[in-house]
Amino acid sequence: MYNYKILFKITGSIAAYKSAYLISKLVQNGFEVRVVVTESALKFIGKATLEGLTGNRVYTDSFEEREMMSHINLVKWADFTIVCPASANTINKMANGIADNLLTSLFMAHNWSKPYLLAPAMNTSMYNHPATQESLVKLSNWGVEVLPVAEGNLACGDIGRGKLLEPDEIYQKIMEVLEKRNQTGKRQKIVITSGGTRENIDGVRFISNLSTGKTGAALAEYFSRRNYEVTIIHAHDSIQPMVNCKKIKFSSFDDLNEILKNLLSTNSYDAVIHLAAVSDFFPVSLEINKQIFELPMQKKLDSDAESLTISFRKNFKIVERLKSYSINNNLLVVAFKLTTGAAVSERIGAIQKLFDNSKVDFIVSNDSSDRIGNHVQTNFKIYNRELKPIDCATFNELSKELEKIIAGTK
Repeated sequence: MYNYKILFKITGSIAAYKSAYLISKLVQNGFEVRVVVTESALKFIGKATLEGLTGNRVYTDSFEEREMMSHINLVKWADFTIVCPASANTINKMANGIADNLLTSLFMAHNWSKPYLLAPAMNTSMYNHPATQESLVKLSNWGVEVLPVAEGNLACGDIGRGKLLEPDEIYQKIMEVLEKRNQTGKRQKIVITSGGTRENIDGVRFISNLSTGKTGAALAEYFSRRNYEVTIIHAHDSIQPMVNCKKIKFSSFDDLNEILKNLLSTNSYDAVIHLAAVSDFFPVSLEINKQIFELPMQKKLDSDAESLTISFRKNFKIVERLKSYSINNNLLVVAFKLTTGAAVSERIGAIQKLFDNSKVDFIVSNDSSDRIGNHVQTNFKIYNRELKPIDCATFNELSKELEKIIAGTK
């Protein structure tokens, strides 16, 4: 018997009748179930059936008297949420942030540390429509577990994809998600570094790079929504993850190194995903009009001179020291290696060199030539020490493969 609280959402689909069997099975196995239905869902299944199966009232209207805060209270109450069946209309609303009924308002208030499953059911054409497919991808990227559809005879008389999975299959998936959550025990702790370092010249000028922190933010969002304890160490002006995780700012190479050293030496982290763009050199002095000044200068640099010379000194590689900083002897380290317009042989050479010089476990290779609109990086490759690549076209694919690595299933 299981002592979980399930928030069960039903939308307007002829497959809604199958939800009664699934709810009954959940209740029989010790789950406490509360049901939220859309008005259109009630045209396919009645309140009396659902109340009889669950022993609880059925929620339908965001503005019902004394239930104005249902969208908050139900989210707090639930351990697990499922939409079954999920119609094309509701799926597309959810993906576009539309909250015009209780069911969609609940999604906007969802606590992403808790599992959220979605079981689609619709006509083949509606399922294959670009809007629906894009919405399913978007919801998956946000952390929703989107279940596949079955293929066969549809209610409209067509034959094709779009059928709701059988209730027993959905029940099994629910159990898999919950059992995996239990096996994890304590939440795994990971550190993600993101964005570019900046080295000051004077009070208003600095040397930096083009890193936006988008990939790091995407990874932090993915792992946070899957109940990992995430600490993101991010550059001062980099993209921020839109989730509730621990965030620490860094500016210079020295800042980043000290933060990592202190965190890893005082906390037992399971993994570090190190993708910050770290400066290889730092400015130590500036010569102007035959005068030499130590950097950073305390006052603004005089702009009257015709030329100036800045001297740099090489930084050590932070990634090579991460395992020595860590109190966890089994710390997993994933490094990133960015190249610029490099041939495949050059990329492999850079990756091999990084493996030779450090104790990292995996390296993610990406090239600036694979950036698309708005500086979004695509086409990642994850390498192990045998240089066997795993191709990942998007942030989401990269996140899923890295999760398998951290979980020890790769």
